[in-house]
Amino acid sequence: MTRLFLLFIAYIMLSMLLAGAANSSASEDPSAFVICDRIKRLSICEEYRLSTLSATDRQLITKHCTVGERCPDENRIGRCIRFTDPDGLVLDKHYYRGSKKKHDWDASTIEETCIQSGGKFEDG
Repeated sequence: MTRLFLLFIAYIMLSMLLAGAANSSASEDPSAFVICDRIKRLSICEEYRLSTLSATDRQLITKHCTVGERCPDENRIGRCIRFTDPDGLVLDKHYYRGSKKKHDWDASTIEETCIQSGGKFEDG
C-alpha cells in the first residue's frame, strides 16, 4: 500500500513538473528567443528558442528575424506550442486577427493545424 501511495505522489509531482515546463515559455527571458513577425502580412508570428536551433538555422533565422523579443499578446487568437515545421524546426506559432489578410484565422483551424504538426494548441 505504501509503495502504491509513493508511486501516486511521484506521478503527481512529475505531472506538475511537465505542466510547468509546458507553460513556462511565457515567463522565459526574451533574450533566449528570436521572432519572425509576419502579423501584418500573414497574421502569424513565429517564436524560436535559440537553444534549440542548430548553428546554421540560428544564423539564417537571426539574419531575417528579431532576436530578444517575444510575439505580442494583443489580438492573438491562439498559438501552437512546439509546432514542427516541414523542415523539422520546432517553434511556437502565434496566430492573430486584424491583419491585412482577407480573413482572420479561426481557433478550430489553428487547433487542427497545430495537432497535425505535433504541437499543443492554446486558445488566445
